Amino acid sequence: MNHIEIPTLLFWENGNSWYGSLGNTRFFIKPETPEGAAEKQLTVQLWRGPLAMDLSEISATAAFPVTEEGLAQTAAWLEARAAEIN
Repeated sequence: MNHIEIPTLLFWENGNSWYGSLGNTRFFIKPETPEGAAEKQLTVQLWRGPLAMDLSEISATAAFPVTEEGLAQTAAWLEARAAEIN
């Protein structure tokens, strides 16, 4: 596989989290409601593999809205960071 695939909108609306990878890039995504905000967002953490997140240094973080557009932005951001790492 040479691109990032993440679950559909319903997956995130139900509060699920997701670990994934592309090459040496590892990432974790979870929906959260920031303090004082009304809407959920996807919080993304990214690190260089091969170790688990607990044993690694997070090299980048980002947040995107829990919408179809936000999912596309999340995947595009992850692919751009993966291209830098790989």
